[in-house]
Amino acid sequence: MEIFLTAVGEYLATVGAETTIDLYADFEITDPEPKRLFEELRQAAAAQAQTANAGRRGGDPYMAVSLDLTTSGGMTYFSRLAHRTIDCESVLDNKVIFSTVENERIVCVGIPDHEVETLESKAREAGATTLSRVA
Repeated sequence: MEIFLTAVGEYLATVGAETTIDLYADFEITDPEPKRLFEELRQAAAAQAQTANAGRRGGDPYMAVSLDLTTSGGMTYFSRLAHRTIDCESVLDNKVIFSTVENERIVCVGIPDHEVETLESKAREAGATTLSRVA
């Protein structure tokens, strides 16, 4: 999944989609690197919310955390965590074009079929072996 999400993330960055992630997981993240990245991003989100909301009551700092997919850090968080959290989505022109569905094996993409085929091909070339589409 991480290989495919890298290809998806590159596409999303290219088209300028706004991407957010919710930093909650239904199941414990046990893989060492994703677990570290999850905790790191939660700490950064809490610190940013504390600074932004000094003296005010704010919302949940772990919901709808922005990811900048034009940076290597943003891409790393996206590819390692998007499918492990309760939600990650990308919006372009007020339309959701990518979303996770609280499942480590399924993502939803709302982009043209030829773009999906290109992403699948790119992921396979990078080593992905278990990609399949659900209609």
